[in-house]
Amino acid sequence: MGRVDVILTWPLWEALCYECEVIPPEGSRVRVPVGKSYRVGFVLGESHKELAANIEIKQVQEIIDTQRVIDLDIWRMALWAGRVCMCGAGEVLKLILPKKFLSGERLEAPPNSALKKIFKESHCFNPFDSERVNFYLDALTRPGRVLMMLPTHERAKSFFANLPKCLKSDAILWPSSVNNNGVKLWEAWKLALSKQVRIIIAAPNGVFAPLSPDRFIVEDEANPSYVIPYMLNISARSLAGYRAKFLGSEFITGGSMPSLKTFARLKLSGQVNKPDRKNIIIADMNISHKEESRGIKGVINLTRSLIKRTYKSLADNKNVIWILNRLGDASEVFCGNCGESIRCPKCNNLMRSESEGRILKCRVCGCVMNMPDKCHHCGFDLLSGRRPGLEALFEIAKKYYDDVHIYDSKSSIHDMHGLILSTERGLELCRKINPELIAWLDLDTELSRPDYNTRFKVFANLWDSYWDGRDSDSESDSNSERKILIQTRKSGRIFAGSLHEGWEKFFIDELRIREEYMLPPFGFMIEISCTDKNLREHVINILDSEGLFVMDPGGESKKFYVNTKSLDLIHRVLEPFYSLRTLTKNRPDILIRSE
Repeated sequence: MGRVDVILTWPLWEALCYECEVIPPEGSRVRVPVGKSYRVGFVLGESHKELAANIEIKQVQEIIDTQRVIDLDIWRMALWAGRVCMCGAGEVLKLILPKKFLSGERLEAPPNSALKKIFKESHCFNPFDSERVNFYLDALTRPGRVLMMLPTHERAKSFFANLPKCLKSDAILWPSSVNNNGVKLWEAWKLALSKQVRIIIAAPNGVFAPLSPDRFIVEDEANPSYVIPYMLNISARSLAGYRAKFLGSEFITGGSMPSLKTFARLKLSGQVNKPDRKNIIIADMNISHKEESRGIKGVINLTRSLIKRTYKSLADNKNVIWILNRLGDASEVFCGNCGESIRCPKCNNLMRSESEGRILKCRVCGCVMNMPDKCHHCGFDLLSGRRPGLEALFEIAKKYYDDVHIYDSKSSIHDMHGLILSTERGLELCRKINPELIAWLDLDTELSRPDYNTRFKVFANLWDSYWDGRDSDSESDSNSERKILIQTRKSGRIFAGSLHEGWEKFFIDELRIREEYMLPPFGFMIEISCTDKNLREHVINILDSEGLFVMDPGGESKKFYVNTKSLDLIHRVLEPFYSLRTLTKNRPDILIRSE
C-alpha cells in the first residue's frame, strides 16, 4: 500500500495525503473521502510526507483515470499560478477546468502531447490595427497549432468572423466564460483534445484551452482586461508566456503599445509612431464654465476650447466622446447635518446615486437600494450628493447640444452618434464610430488615484484615445486626424504634454521609479485584508517579526500592504492560515499584484 498527495479544488495551499494500492500518474483524477463526503481530486504524485504515528490516513475510494488527463503544460501552469498568486493549485484548477471534468466525468480523448521545441519571442507593436492584423494572419497561416487571445470576447468574436475562409475552417471561437453553464466550454474542451482544430481564437479565458500550441498570440497585451479577476489577479499574458516557455513555443505579443513588463523584458527601443503634437490640446480648467447640478455639491468644468471644438465637430457631422470616470448622478451621498456618507450595507464602501437620485448603488460590489428618506446616523431629512457624475453631465451637456447620449453597460454601440458621454469604457467605441474628438474632462482626478499603477493606466488610456480605430492608409476615412483634448489645472499638464514623445520615453522614466521602490514588475505588491481586527493585528505582527515592511493605512481600513521581491517568506508566514485545519476559520484574503 502506497501513499499519494492529492490536490483538492479548495482554497488549500497543501496537498492531502491518502493511501492507495496503486500510485496513479501525476495529473490523473481520483475520488477521495473528505469529512463525511467524497470529492474529486488530482494526483500530485507519490507522497513522501513525514506524518505523526497517530494520524489516520484515509484511502483513495476510486481511481478515475489511469493516465494523466490534463495537458502537462496546463498542469504545471496551474501548480505555478497557485503558488505565485497564493491561492493554491486547487483553486486554479477549479477556475481552469469545465464543471463536468471536475465532477469526474470521463474523457475519451487523451491530453495533447507536444515535442519540446526551442522557445522564441516575437512582437508587433504598431498603433495601426490593420498592420497588426496582417502580421497575425501571417502567423496563423504558418503550419502548427495556434492559440490567439484578444482582450474581450467581443473583439475575439469580431476577429474570428473576419478570418479568411481557408483559416476559419481550421479554427474555433473559444466560448465566453459568461452564461455558458459549463456546457459550451465542455464541448470546446473535448473538441480541442480531439485534435480536430488547429487554431483557437479566444478572450483571456482561452489561455486555459488544451491545445498545446506551437504558437501563442496575445493581441493588445497591455490591456487590463487580460488580468484574471480577483482570485488570481494575474495577466493571461503571463500564463500564456509560462505555457509557451514550457512547451518551447513561439510567443507573439502585440498591440498599439507594450506592457511595462514586456517593454522591460524585451528591452524595446526605436519607437516609430508618435502622436502629432498639434493634435494634443491642453485646456486650462482654471478658465472654464463651472456647471452645477441641483442637489449635488461640486461642479463640472467645461472649458471654452472644449465647448467650441465640440460644436465644430458636431456641425461637421463627426462624433465626439467626453470621458468622465464617475457614474450616476453623484459619486457620493452624504447628510447635510452630520456629514456622514451613506455606505453599502454589504461591504461598507461608498454608494453613488443613480436614476435622478431615486436609487443608490455601491461603487464596489454593485449592491442596489432605494434612496432613504433620512440619515441613518442622525435622522436628518436632507441628503445631498458630492462630485457630479455622468447623469449630471448629461443634463448639463443637453443645454449646449441636441444630440447627446450616455454610453454605459446598458447601451448599444449601434445607437451611438453625436456627442457620447462615457467613462473610459467609451474608448471601445473608437473602432466603431471613429470619433474626431475625444475629451478627458478631469485628468487631474485620474492622476490623483492612490495606486502605483495610476500613471501607466492614464498614459495607456490617452494613447488608445489617439490611435484606436485609425488606419495607416493615408487615403482612408478612418485616418482623419483625431484630436485629444485634456482638461487639467496643473498636475496633468506636464504629463499630457509629453504624450507626443511616445511610450518609450514614458516607460523608461516609469520603470526607473518603480525599480527604486521595488514595485511591479520589479517586485510584488501584496494586498492583505482581514475582517477580524484581532486577526489583522496578529498577521501584521507576524510579518513585522519576519522583517517585512508593512504599509498599514490605519483607521477603519481592513487592508494593509506589503511589497517584496520574493514570495517565499510571505508564503511561509501565511501558509498555516490555508491548511485543512484552518479552512473553515477566519483567514486573511490575499491579492497579489505583479503587473
